[in-house]
Amino acid sequence: MSVLALDRVTYTYPGAVAPAIADVTLEIEPGELVVLAGASGSGKSTLLRAANGLAPHFYGGVFAGRATAAGMDTRDYGPGALAAAVGTLFQDPETQVVMGTVRAELALPLENQGEAPASAAPSATRCSSPPAGRS
Repeated sequence: MSVLALDRVTYTYPGAVAPAIADVTLEIEPGELVVLAGASGSGKSTLLRAANGLAPHFYGGVFAGRATAAGMDTRDYGPGALAAAVGTLFQDPETQVVMGTVRAELALPLENQGEAPASAAPSATRCSSPPAGRS
């Protein structure tokens, strides 16, 4: 089974007159290392947003075709469910992924899976605190 499969995926952002990506088909197998490269505005980020369910669940717009990530059809699973198996790292990770504290770093995936920030914080605190008797 492929880890990511896009079958004729076309996505148009709300208010756009033309699709950001059109009729994209690809398959990535387990163990493959893939670099997505292209000119500015060529649809790289949009393709990744389709793969992790942000397009259309978060951004809205019109999605056609089928995207399957880790066996989950992105039409049926939203970004919270997909976050357990799908991650995106853009070219400047320090402004997107790396948080200022361990607590914030641990809380982020919990929040991505739908935990309210107020309930994610205590879980992250427990994980980031040293065991009793250690400092």
